[in-house]
Amino acid sequence: MIPLSLLRTLAVCCAIVPAAGCQSFFGDDEDTSVGAMRLAAAPAVPSAQRRDEDGFPLLGAVPRAAAPQLTDAEARAGQAQLGAMAQQRAATPPSSGPAQVARLQALRQQQAAEVDAALARRPEAQQPAASRPQSPEDVLRQIEAGE
Repeated sequence: MIPLSLLRTLAVCCAIVPAAGCQSFFGDDEDTSVGAMRLAAAPAVPSAQRRDEDGFPLLGAVPRAAAPQLTDAEARAGQAQLGAMAQQRAATPPSSGPAQVARLQALRQQQAAEVDAALARRPEAQQPAASRPQSPEDVLRQIEAGE
C-alpha cells in the first residue's frame, strides 16, 4: 500500500503542475506587435560594410569611413527652404473661429447640393417612388411575392 503522506504529496503536485502551465497560457501584458511596428518603421539605411567580389559581406572587416552625408550646399538649400516656409506661415494670419465655421458650413452646403444633383441624374431616380423599395423588409416582400 502507498503511505498516506505520499498520496498527499502526489495530490498537491498534480494540482500545482496544471496551474503552472496557466502562466504560459495567459502570457504577459506586453504586446509583441509594438516591437514589430517599431522595427518596420525604422528606415532602411545602406550599409558601409565592405563586401567581396561576389557581394557577400566580409566578416570582421569594419567600415573605414562613414556613410555618405549631405553636401554643404544641399544642407544650406534645405535650411533655406525650411526658413522660407516658416516665414510664410508667420506672415499668414490665423483664421478666426466664426469666419472659419461659416466658410466650412458654406462648403458643406455646396457639397450637399452637388451630391443631390448627382443623385438626381441617376437613372433609378427617374422611377416612381412606389416602384423603388424603401427598406430591406420591402425588398424581402418583393422577393417573396416573386416580383
